[in-house]
Amino acid sequence: MKTDEIRKTHGLFGLGILLAVFLAMMALMRLAASEVGKLSDGQGVIDLTFGITPNGIVSALTRYNKQSAEFYRWAFMSVDMVYALAYCSFYRCAIKSVLERLGARDRVNTLLPLLPVVGMAADLLENTVMFCILSGCRVWAVFAMFTVFNMIKFVFVYSSLAIVLGGALCLIKKRLS
Repeated sequence: MKTDEIRKTHGLFGLGILLAVFLAMMALMRLAASEVGKLSDGQGVIDLTFGITPNGIVSALTRYNKQSAEFYRWAFMSVDMVYALAYCSFYRCAIKSVLERLGARDRVNTLLPLLPVVGMAADLLENTVMFCILSGCRVWAVFAMFTVFNMIKFVFVYSSLAIVLGGALCLIKKRLS
């Protein structure tokens, strides 16, 4: 085997491991989110709502009881912090791999893999703000910060997903041609 083929094979194996960790963390996060819903009479996790307004946050908070708020704050938030690291690692490596295989220019190959990092940073900030909110900080500006971090997270994470899927489709098309 040539050196490039070995490197690509090992790269795909590593990417497969990152995908498995990402999917396992996603399943664990969904499980924790469903538990929050059960404990709060159907009120889901606020983090998973794109662009929720400060009024929407206030409305959702009224549906949490002490037990569901504590579970959300300690269990769900802990899982969500690790989940952010898992999806960032997978998306960053997958974007890098796809761009390399497509022969993208250096600048593109340098900048696009930063998208999931920005998404993860926004997610971690969103989680920190939600932890404060669930701890009793009920200030309108804090709700507005949550909304901003929430939208940034979704835009950058879903942009990362779109690049990975689009790149994979381009690679498939390239192989079939």
